[in-house]
Parts: sequence; C-alpha cells; structure tokens
Amino acid sequence: MAITKAHPRMKAQICVDGVALQEYDDDEEDFLPDVVTKYVEATSGAEFAVQWEITEKPQYELMLDVHLDGKWVTGIIHSFSDFRQGYLKTTAEGVKSKNGNLWFLAKFCFSELNTVDSEGLTLNDQLMKDLKGVGEVSVHAYFVTNVEETNKGIKAGNKISLRDVPEKALKGRALSHQSSLRDPVPTASIRVSSFDHVDASKKSIATFKFKYRSKEALKSLLIIPRTPSPVPLEERDVETLTQEESHELIRRLRERDEAALIVKQEGVKRERSSAINRAGGEDGEDGEDGEDGDEVSFVSATKRQRLAITVDEDGVETIDLT
Repeated sequence: MAITKAHPRMKAQICVDGVALQEYDDDEEDFLPDVVTKYVEATSGAEFAVQWEITEKPQYELMLDVHLDGKWVTGIIHSFSDFRQGYLKTTAEGVKSKNGNLWFLAKFCFSELNTVDSEGLTLNDQLMKDLKGVGEVSVHAYFVTNVEETNKGIKAGNKISLRDVPEKALKGRALSHQSSLRDPVPTASIRVSSFDHVDASKKSIATFKFKYRSKEALKSLLIIPRTPSPVPLEERDVETLTQEESHELIRRLRERDEAALIVKQEGVKRERSSAINRAGGEDGEDGEDGEDGDEVSFVSATKRQRLAITVDEDGVETIDLT
C-alpha cells in the first residue's frame, strides 16, 4: 500500500477483483512528506476500486476525495463514529448518484486510450487540458469539522472519456489507458453530510497518486524490467529441458549436422575440379602449337633403368641388355 511520510497510519491502494495491484516506485518523484506516487499496471476493461485504510483515530474527522484523470468524481466523509474500533478500511468502487428515491452506482474501469494520426487534426486547449491528468488516479485526504447529515442533493462527479486522441497531443508521454465509468446499476442508499474544512486554504493533509499504464508502457518507462531474450536451447542445461524442448534440440542438431555434411561434400568437389583444371592447363602448355593439350600422356612411376654400353678396341659398341 502507498504510505506518506507525514501520515504513516494512512494507506491507500488500487484493487482489481478484490486484489491489490502491485505497486512500483516512481524514481522521478519529487519527495514531499505528504505526497506519495506509485505506478500500477492497467488492463483494458478491468473494473477497479480505490481502497484506503486508517489504523489510528485522527484528531479531526476526515474526508477523502477521489480523482480520476485529474477530475474529482466522488468523496467519502469519515466521522469519529466510524473509528469505534480505532481503525477503518473503506473501498470506493465507483460514483454514486440519486434519481428520485433510487440510488445508482457507476463503477470505475480502465479503458484503452485510442490514439490516431495527428495529420489534419487540430489541438484545442480543452483537449490539452484534459490530457494533463490522464493516466492517474489520486486520493486526497482532508481534515474536516462540523460534519452533519443533510437532506441536500448529493454532488456527483461526471467522468467524460476521451475519444480519438492525436498522437502529437501526447508529446512523447507513454500513455496507454484512461479511466471511465460503467453504466449505472442500482445500489444501496448512502448518507449525505455537510462539513467545513479545518484548513481555510483547503489544503490536503495527504495525497496518494497512482499512475496507471499498460505492461508495455511500464517497460518502455523502465518501471518494470523488459522481457529478457530467451536463452537458446543449445546453451541451456539439458537437465532443464522439457520433453518438447529436447525433441526440438535434437531436430536442430540433426539439421545442423546434415547442412555441415553437404557443405563439406561441396568443398571436396570444388577441390577435385580445381586440381583437374590445373592439370589440363599444364599439359596444354607443353605443345608447341597448343594441339597437344588434348593428348593424355602416361608416365610410369617406375624409375627408368640405364643400359650399360662398352666400346672395344676396334670401335664397336656393345649394349648389355641384361
């Protein structure tokens, strides 16, 4: 849960299906004792709730306001009677409104931010103002007094979702989602109260900010580690391979060996061809007119025997053929 330094007994978190979303620190956060900022992962279409827990009875009664994308949508007042056990846990899952005698609830949800090509589109001031707070859910806590039940109508926030957003309007911001409201459904009635702020300037005592992004956007911001490249099967320990991975490794090695054999055979053929070409070229050069290049000469590998010749006194030569 997100906790401020100024009020460690007060905590807040974002939940989906009753389970708190994992929180990631904001490395670029400016340190303020009464403000904390966390990143959470948003999933398109998921309904979410804002939950806070206060583990100590405060010196004043409290009001907690919820803002979606920079716009106030609802607020809950906690009087001293809510702290009978010394602590409380409250969940805001949507905006409540009244129609006649019936109460309705429009639940919070994440929806994908649709970006379009900026060409031909104009950026108006209202769009830029609306985009300023997109991608953030915040909870603001205030000390209040003179809390009294009233019959006055309830103030309900009206969250308007953005439609097509020009890419250049984002100015490089890694925005992936926006928050929106589901269609209202019947719900139980609530108590409406009036109050006064203890601080005349209406300054909050604690602010919890949750910047929500898709998993890919969180990776691009280096909030969560990028998915590492898988280790090649050839480099993994064979003891860790599954049966399917083992079969795949064997197939790859077999294909590699077959490819290597083909390359080796082609290399031998090229060497033989080169040797024959060299031999043919040398024979062709021995002929005076080049015609001898087509002839084949056979040379005995056995050393030629030298014959003995003698000359007698009469000058007659005798050859020994033995």
